[in-house]
Amino acid sequence: MLTWINEKAKWVIVIFAAGIAIGLLAMDRVPNQGHSYPVGIVNDTKISYVQFDARIKEIVQKRQDQHLDDEQYAQLRSQVFSSFVRQALFAEQYEKAELRASVAELKDAFKRNSDAVRARLVQEAQYRLYAIQQQATSQEDLMQRSQAYIASLPKFLTDTTFNKADYDAWIETPAAFKWSEMLRLEDEMKNNAIPARQLQALVGASVHPTSLEAKWSVERRMTDYELQVAVAPNSAFVVDSNSVDSVMVAAYFKAHALDSFFVQKDVAQFQYIALPVEATAADDASIREYAMTLYYQLTDSTSTTTFEDMARVSSEDQGSAEKGGVLSEDFVGRGTYVKPFEDAAFALDSGKISEPVRSQFGYHIIKSYGNVKNDKGEVEKVKVGHILLTVTASSNTIDSLEKILNGIKKNVDAGADLVTEAKSRGLEVKVSEWVPRDGNIASIGYIRGLAAFAWPNENLPDEDSEISNVLKNNKWVAIAKKVGSYKAGERSLPLYYNEIKEALLKQKAGKAAEIYLNSVAAQVKSYNPADTAAAKIEKVEIESKNASVDGFVPGFGYSNPQVAKVVGKAKAGEWTAPVVAENGAVMVKVISKKTPKVEEVEEAIKQDIENTNRFAAMTVFNDYVTNIEAATLVKSNLDLYYRD
Repeated sequence: MLTWINEKAKWVIVIFAAGIAIGLLAMDRVPNQGHSYPVGIVNDTKISYVQFDARIKEIVQKRQDQHLDDEQYAQLRSQVFSSFVRQALFAEQYEKAELRASVAELKDAFKRNSDAVRARLVQEAQYRLYAIQQQATSQEDLMQRSQAYIASLPKFLTDTTFNKADYDAWIETPAAFKWSEMLRLEDEMKNNAIPARQLQALVGASVHPTSLEAKWSVERRMTDYELQVAVAPNSAFVVDSNSVDSVMVAAYFKAHALDSFFVQKDVAQFQYIALPVEATAADDASIREYAMTLYYQLTDSTSTTTFEDMARVSSEDQGSAEKGGVLSEDFVGRGTYVKPFEDAAFALDSGKISEPVRSQFGYHIIKSYGNVKNDKGEVEKVKVGHILLTVTASSNTIDSLEKILNGIKKNVDAGADLVTEAKSRGLEVKVSEWVPRDGNIASIGYIRGLAAFAWPNENLPDEDSEISNVLKNNKWVAIAKKVGSYKAGERSLPLYYNEIKEALLKQKAGKAAEIYLNSVAAQVKSYNPADTAAAKIEKVEIESKNASVDGFVPGFGYSNPQVAKVVGKAKAGEWTAPVVAENGAVMVKVISKKTPKVEEVEEAIKQDIENTNRFAAMTVFNDYVTNIEAATLVKSNLDLYYRD
């Protein structure tokens, strides 16, 4: 193992360094280092930009084979920021509860996490071997020093088979903690992992499942009912949307406003103009001209450039570019590729290269690696490669779109009306849905700069314009105007207006279904499922169902507490009166009731208590953490460093 490490260490380090460099270039997010602001503040705890940036770079380096677009970078930063917030909150809780990791807990953690420890030690050994390689004065010196270093390593790292006993014994020695990675891991366990488990145990200790609670739950769950259920579904009763007006919605909001309709996150609403970024005929011609340049170079007998090398450098089909443009290792028949590509590929002789071929994906330069013909001499299968050049909007095209929007912005800043300016150019001003701080305008998707415009940082100077700068992604260029906003914790009628209206319309539909079901109740009660010739009742669905009160019952849905009330009051063999349920009006008849055996109940009670101890404590802890986060004032300064 260590022989391989010795041989490869140099390249591991080179790749590591290159990954960080590539990540920084790809991010294009180098902040103003003159800022003295932290990335964020959690209560009084500041989140250091240096630590935050280091974490981002580390993650980017580990994803070096994956291309992250602007939205993915924004999501990554948001996730990392949240992890720092939670880390700060946990640190406060550890301090309040005086949670500390003991020496015994640390050693136990090291022994239980041998794979993670070994992985870190191998990485540190690689770095050390690389340093020896750089410091060696000769090949002989390198071999001597490398072999001496490898000989000094603990046996469990150099042996082919991992010996857990050797590892456990090594953990007990002072030599173990001379490794920097061991000290780093010890710090992580001491300050985070072990106190987190202690806090979880402390919070989970409040869960005290009882056998009586478990028995009630088990008997409820395991008692099966044979039911007949008649449902008049809401969907059968169309309610005029105008039957619910703004006064009714406002009254509903007022009646429930004390405990409902909170704004969960900061939200804003926008007027916006979005122009699609589409290639023009000139852009298409330009790409074709470039494709012809490549074709002439590839077919020039004096050129030393191969098709495969050109594909690796120029093709925009990343999957095949890595293979020198080859699309399949096997010969494939017709129907595999799109028609224009297929026609050109099947017409090529082996070894030949086509002129650029246009498809919906762009321009393809195709090379044939051979074909298979039938008895008639017709080509049935081919093996081909391609260089793909996609047709996208040029910088000139995008500049022209930005010029239009900048013209509108300039005139609006001078006092003109946004809608009037848009109409004069044949454009439409749209109104967005309510957009959360970390969300997107649905029709545009993620677009850099929208959040920073809508929620400007208090440390930045105020914007003079009510219109954003031109915002863009690879599909749209846009400008936006904020026309409304709410902060998290506020109550909002406009934000929940449509939701309330839908709820009221559903109530009306349910009431209409109940009235109708009452009108046909006699037909329902005389219904005989064995009579196949019986006429169906219009707008009513009747079916037999075996279920517990925690199971799925038509009309009620799954695990609806209303089922228990209805079934509990029902007399065996008799239909209940219609009730309005989740999905319509429902009548129920209990045919029979099957209770579980005593031994089955007792075994299920044991399982319920075990599961409660195991999972309920985790649920309580997760709720505890969620509530702490929701109640904590968190200040984000990400927009001082990044342009999202």
